[in-house]
Amino acid sequence: MSNIEKAVSLTNYFVSLPRATYLLVAMLLLSLFLGLGISLVTGVPIPETIPTAIFVLAIPGFLAIVLGKALMPRVPLKRLAATALAGALIFALSYMAAVSLRHFSTPISGEVIFAGAAIVFVTWYIIARIVFVHKWRSLLFAMLQLFLQAAFLIMDGFLPMGADPINVLIKFYLSSFVLLGAIFIFFLLINAPMKRTFGVASTDAVSMFFSQWFYDKKDIENAFRKVGETVTTYLSLFLFRRKDGDYALIVPCVHFGPFGNLGGSNFSHLIAEELDRKHKLKSMVFHGSATHDLNPVSASELRKVVDACSSIIKDAKPAPSKVSFCASESPDAIAEALIFSKNKSAFIGLSRAPKTTEDISLGMGMALMSRAERMLDSATIADEHNAETGEIKYVEPGTKMGFEYLAALDSALGSKQVPCKLEAGFAFGASDSPKIGPAGIKAAVFGTTPHYAIILIDSNGVTPTFRRKIMNSVESLFRAKAWGKVVAAVYTTDTHKVNSVRGVVNPLTDDAILLEQISSLIANAKEDMREATFDSKKVTLDIRALGAKQAIEIISTINAIVAISKVAAPILIISGIIAILWLMYRLG
Repeated sequence: MSNIEKAVSLTNYFVSLPRATYLLVAMLLLSLFLGLGISLVTGVPIPETIPTAIFVLAIPGFLAIVLGKALMPRVPLKRLAATALAGALIFALSYMAAVSLRHFSTPISGEVIFAGAAIVFVTWYIIARIVFVHKWRSLLFAMLQLFLQAAFLIMDGFLPMGADPINVLIKFYLSSFVLLGAIFIFFLLINAPMKRTFGVASTDAVSMFFSQWFYDKKDIENAFRKVGETVTTYLSLFLFRRKDGDYALIVPCVHFGPFGNLGGSNFSHLIAEELDRKHKLKSMVFHGSATHDLNPVSASELRKVVDACSSIIKDAKPAPSKVSFCASESPDAIAEALIFSKNKSAFIGLSRAPKTTEDISLGMGMALMSRAERMLDSATIADEHNAETGEIKYVEPGTKMGFEYLAALDSALGSKQVPCKLEAGFAFGASDSPKIGPAGIKAAVFGTTPHYAIILIDSNGVTPTFRRKIMNSVESLFRAKAWGKVVAAVYTTDTHKVNSVRGVVNPLTDDAILLEQISSLIANAKEDMREATFDSKKVTLDIRALGAKQAIEIISTINAIVAISKVAAPILIISGIIAILWLMYRLG
């Protein structure tokens, strides 16, 4: 497993929570099971043990949720309920252990309760501090929650804790602070690598991540700005001027990430939206040759991309042009090219479908463009990003995949081409699918031989099976309408606006409604075909991005932190629990 895959695999631990009602019912059922367990061990009748279990477990848990909602109102109820349920489970196990040890006259029976309450205390503190993003309220809330837990346990009296309630309460806080000290030492250990490399503590970085994901805050962009660097990259714009308006294919070599509303995650929509507002230009924004090292550090970098596009549009001099289509016959990779006689420029889509089709690095993209420009004046590479298989394999210089793309490119550009009058049709549509971003679905059909039909979906990839179904649907449509031969190409923007946290990727899968919508858009685009004049230009621009060095260091640092955590966390937690048991035993 590569370093990137190791880091990404951490998100597999993220799960969707059930409804709060189910979690509250689960806590009540846990109390019933605790009551049954106490009865089995002690022989006390169930009608007596179940009320005890509810009193010491469910009621403090429910009150902790209410208190949490009062102190942290923006935290959804189900997240508070899930944390309370986890705490209740830990406390139930420790309570059951204490009852069992006391029944068999083991000396440390009471001490186990203090250790269990301490674990619940630090669980609430860590989650409130890092996940719920409450730096100072987290400690206050954890202390109040501990008071509730201790108070109900003392008032119940089923498990004798001592004659002096104040003394018992002090022991609860003392044991909890012992374990909290171990947690602070753990934080120091895991914060050190990130702090030393990037100037940001790991715990703060994780908090900022959750702040963005849960509350759409952009605090983490400040951290990105600190570690980012200025990079030079490419931007290509293919302009089609028709009597009814201007259309464009735009390929920025910028990565649409990292996630949510951060950086360039929504650029595939925002670029098109801004150009429509400024120039009444309808555009399709593709995924260029860029990996995560070309993630813009903030959404404000959009202005640089839009300004570069505006400059091209203002300087454009559209003129009549011929267009031809050619494609590769390589079994290992696909290259599909629209070649325009004006400027002798080409728009080239690349894919490895049905094999995994992941990001093409800028370096590899430059090598591919350089190879194509042996036969052309200007070439632009668009990553079709249309085969999500779960593997993360970037196409870098020196990789086998890179050489396969070079061979496919040579095959395509060396094949026979039939110049045709430039006719292009477009159709755009929005989608309600949660897996499709605000740029929606866009279709274009070019009057080449054969026709070239582009389906651009604002999604984070598509599965190979659904890609094939889309292509089959378009081919069937052309046969049914007697429109002639067609090559259908499915592109996705690889937008990270729609990413789910778990597993990072969120590709389109089989969807009959989407399939019907795509067929309808292609039909509209075909019927919309008009003669167009043409111009194109490829420029360089400077943006502030994460940068290759920082991207590698972030992945390496995350993996280092995980490695440290696997060793340090168990040692510190177990040591803390042993210290609590020893201290409480000595205090008597």
